[in-house]
Amino acid sequence: RVRMVQKLGVEDFDPVYIFDEKSTVEWTPCGKKLSCSFPGIKFASRMENYYGRDAQIVEMDGAFDNLQELMYVESAFSDSSTKYAGELSQAILALALAPGSNNGSGLMQTLAAFKIRDIYERKVARRALEKEMKMPAASSA
Repeated sequence: RVRMVQKLGVEDFDPVYIFDEKSTVEWTPCGKKLSCSFPGIKFASRMENYYGRDAQIVEMDGAFDNLQELMYVESAFSDSSTKYAGELSQAILALALAPGSNNGSGLMQTLAAFKIRDIYERKVARRALEKEMKMPAASSA
């Protein structure tokens, strides 16, 4: 079982969740759209008090039998900071032979990487805007 603990109230950070923001969700998506060995892959998303701080928790317990089916699971994640549908699956498939790529370790590390990229891009954009607003307007002569 791998958990991603995301502190709420962090500037430029929107936590990832499954299906419905701030709801408690437990999901075992085995069946026609996802093949998995018994007892299956279990996902959960919930709000939790983590060491005195409000946090959004996303967790996964289990492993993918077929990483090609990750796209189905990716569609359940919201606010994942991907730039296009399938980017999460593509990133994990690119490292399919790496340790943890088929379980929660790879999934949570990839989600964290997208969140870090998103925070960086937001901060850079804000600084550029602030810098642009401080520059004197060019006079037209």
